[in-house]
Amino acid sequence: MEGQLREIVPIVPAQEKMQFSSDGAAFSGGSALDEVNVRARTEAGSDGHSVSFSLVIVTKDRPGPLREALESSARVLPADSEVIVVDGGPECSGHHVVREFRSRFPDLDVFYVTSDPGMTLQRNVGIDAASGDVVVFIDDDCTLEPGLFEVLTRAYEDPAVVGATGRIDQPSRYRLGSHPHSRLRWLILGAGRQGSMSSFGFRHPIVDVEQPRDVEFMPGPFMSARRDVAAQVRFDERLTGYGLGEDDDFAYRLSRRGRICYEPKATVRHHELGRRNMDRRQMSRVTVVNRTYLFRKNFAQTLRARAAFSALLALLCAHRVLNREWSALRGLVEGMRQVRRSA
Repeated sequence: MEGQLREIVPIVPAQEKMQFSSDGAAFSGGSALDEVNVRARTEAGSDGHSVSFSLVIVTKDRPGPLREALESSARVLPADSEVIVVDGGPECSGHHVVREFRSRFPDLDVFYVTSDPGMTLQRNVGIDAASGDVVVFIDDDCTLEPGLFEVLTRAYEDPAVVGATGRIDQPSRYRLGSHPHSRLRWLILGAGRQGSMSSFGFRHPIVDVEQPRDVEFMPGPFMSARRDVAAQVRFDERLTGYGLGEDDDFAYRLSRRGRICYEPKATVRHHELGRRNMDRRQMSRVTVVNRTYLFRKNFAQTLRARAAFSALLALLCAHRVLNREWSALRGLVEGMRQVRRSA
């Protein structure tokens, strides 16, 4: 999702906006959500799936990618599923896309809800609108591969499983140390259990990507959780705007409630359209601010953990120097100064 990066500030409650059902009828307040829940519960379970799904797509001012995401969902969603589009754009550009899509796929439950912008806020709105057993979150620049929901269904047949994710195919980045499954990155981060979070709040990368495993993080472009547990954990709305780190925070707290499965045969393609327009300096500054907040929030503040966290920030600076990303380096330094002032 494309959006301006903003630092951590207390969240302002969303203003009440007009909400639209998928057939174009307008509702104000909570009545649209009431209709969402009634219709979805009435039609659930029609194809014999043991798990029903609510696919939540957060969008803002990107009707073209949203259309492609919806097209891919129509090809793979089970018949008893629903799609919830949460639009944070002031122009509500996703509304006509949803209406057009709904007219082409009348048997698929597709709902459109407006929200104030912000990744965490919009995803929480999606949780509140959902009625499926499992909520699946993707970005609006993602497309779904066949077989994804069959794999998730099998995973959630285990009552101990509270979350599941899978493979994310995305464009290669021609930068030193940028590969998310790099063995070098895994070694630098302490060579801990693949898929776990370190004691200082950074991911231990999954290197052996073909092997299923239990994990403690889920990348934002492809996350899923049991709806009732997600409604308790929720996304942290103090992480405003693009919400860097909100996926790690949500998934790590979710992992304290039960198992999260990494299933490599469930695949999402992430086209990373938003990254092209991001301000590298601002993104790096918010990375430091948000990561510091989440480290202090979720992890024991031992001397060893604090030292490792500081070392990682220094390593990020070295990484920007090696890649000659001077604007991003300035952003990291500004973030560290901001964190120091607020300590």
